[in-house]
Amino acid sequence: MAVRAAERIFCACAPGLEAVLAAELRALGLEARAVDGGAEAVGEDAAALACLGARTADTALLRLWEGSAAELPAAKRAAAARAGGLELLVRARGGHATVSVDAAGAPLFRRGWRARVGAAPLRESLAAGILLACGWTGDRPFLDPMCGSGTLAIEAALVAAGRAPGLGRTFAFERLPGHDAARTARLRAHLEARSRPVSVPIHASDRNAGALRLAQKNAAAAGVADAIAFAREDAARVVPPPGPGLCAVNPPYGVRLDQDAAGAWRALATLMGRLAGWEVAVLGPDRGLERLLARPPSEALPVQNGGIRCRLLRWRG
Repeated sequence: MAVRAAERIFCACAPGLEAVLAAELRALGLEARAVDGGAEAVGEDAAALACLGARTADTALLRLWEGSAAELPAAKRAAAARAGGLELLVRARGGHATVSVDAAGAPLFRRGWRARVGAAPLRESLAAGILLACGWTGDRPFLDPMCGSGTLAIEAALVAAGRAPGLGRTFAFERLPGHDAARTARLRAHLEARSRPVSVPIHASDRNAGALRLAQKNAAAAGVADAIAFAREDAARVVPPPGPGLCAVNPPYGVRLDQDAAGAWRALATLMGRLAGWEVAVLGPDRGLERLLARPPSEALPVQNGGIRCRLLRWRG
């Protein structure tokens, strides 16, 4: 590809996953650093790479201009021509200002495979961030014993398959003046060439039959139904696949839904007794429910899930 001028972008993510997102953008070939609420990155085709390939990002803003806030009125007029009719996003803080456009045009966490939104959905980008924070690459078995609508298992399968999250979508940056459609097509082809068969067992179960049917429907829409073994089972009785592997779970919190959160966490404690050698990652509320589990976590990363203060609890084998 011909060398192009570097683009500067800001990608937002769930609070707490900034370092994970920055590492992901670096893996896509960009220079990136974590900042509050996301990551800043610079490089050729930065906007396209983020939209097509960043699993943890919720948005991708392409910087059209940045400088002194005093220069902002004139800068907005110059940036408008580059925006090609897309809405300008202006931010001024402490004498510094930026003018950007939303390179995606729609939230990046909307992968397009959800049949419908469940009662307490886990964003696809947050699920992917949890997996990447645990170093998930698809090289070991995976288990989600409380899969709900299947988000964690589906994102695990997509990572294991090497399938970039934005390949099936079109984005706002493709409508910018001077956009090189052939170049974007080559980027898509480059990312698509990374896909591979899923070679590890991925198991997902739930005791709720309705949730399980929705998870299976979502997996089919995502094209990974054959990669995931679904079962209706209470977490306390789940038999994990031969491991060790990664068990990632988003158990009930008792915050949004009327359910026995404590009972679910006790069931998870029972299952953890059969996960010797496994890494376990639990997204839980900042309410001390982890006391119901067998042992304290080796680390706890503060994150937010839909505005709820949570922690990603990890037990390392």
